[in-house]
Amino acid sequence: MKKILSLMMFFLLVFSVVGCSKKDNTYGDVQGNKAVEKEFVKIVGLKGPTSIGMIKMFEEKPFLGENLDSSYEIAGSPDILVSKLLSKEVDFAALPTNVAAKLYNKEAGYEMAAINTWGVLYVMTQGETIKTWEDLKGKKINAIAKGSTPDVAFRYLLEKNGLDPEKDVTLDYTFNHVELAQAMIAGKVNIAVLPEPFVTMVSMKNKEATVAMNIQEEWENALGENAAIAQGCLVVRKDFAQKHPDAVKNFLDEYEKSINWVNENKEEAGKLIEKHGIGMKAKIAELAIPRCNIAFKDAQNAKETVQKYLKVLYDFSPKDVGGKLPDENFYYNQQ
Repeated sequence: MKKILSLMMFFLLVFSVVGCSKKDNTYGDVQGNKAVEKEFVKIVGLKGPTSIGMIKMFEEKPFLGENLDSSYEIAGSPDILVSKLLSKEVDFAALPTNVAAKLYNKEAGYEMAAINTWGVLYVMTQGETIKTWEDLKGKKINAIAKGSTPDVAFRYLLEKNGLDPEKDVTLDYTFNHVELAQAMIAGKVNIAVLPEPFVTMVSMKNKEATVAMNIQEEWENALGENAAIAQGCLVVRKDFAQKHPDAVKNFLDEYEKSINWVNENKEEAGKLIEKHGIGMKAKIAELAIPRCNIAFKDAQNAKETVQKYLKVLYDFSPKDVGGKLPDENFYYNQQ
């Protein structure tokens, strides 16, 4: 009898441990006696201006839907982010629009859901008076990363304004963006094409340096109606969007609110940008926000503008958009 009782106690103990183990490995709530598994929504932003508009969501992690939890993180480089996207471990991501086009053309399984950043590029000068494109003729201009999208945009505008990038100006790609900003601060460079937040960094430390040209405005002047530098976007994983259309709607609604909040609360946004590792100190972020041109426009409403932008990049270098222009299915259509 004692042996039987001992065996019964042993099996009860084993089953209770197994039961506890199963319960601990189930991620979710318990409703009645049934565990309801939760799905984890992963959101990743690229370090830099492209992720500024999402910063309030990083802080608050707004509700996206029943049984959905979310995590937010920053990827330190495009290569890191692309690797995560190719592995399909990310549900939403903020990244350059041309990179999104490349991923789409690789059939990575992501659609463009919205544009978030409309260009962050400026021509800065010191010791030079530059008011028109003609004023750049014969000048040495320091630029960054030959063949990059900022470089393509600037070279395109030189051509549109009657200047041959190979003959009428001297483009110097010696410095990366950090080095170029430092050289401008030190007074070693007279004309530079720089993105935010480096424009703000230079302006804060060298009062002689000024913004001579707003490349975003020049782009609109050159291309006309519905033209803009649709530089940064939000993508959504296609499988996730099909499974959770309401969650995508909730996310986009919250994203638009976050972008509006950033533009209206620059000081508070700056503090969150520094806190969450977007890549800027609070004060620099606060002052840079107006020139980062952060605004929300969903994919369908931004489509014509994005198509114009990608066509310019494609005409200069097809590989910059993945070898071909993305088709209609690139643009997420919210049902």
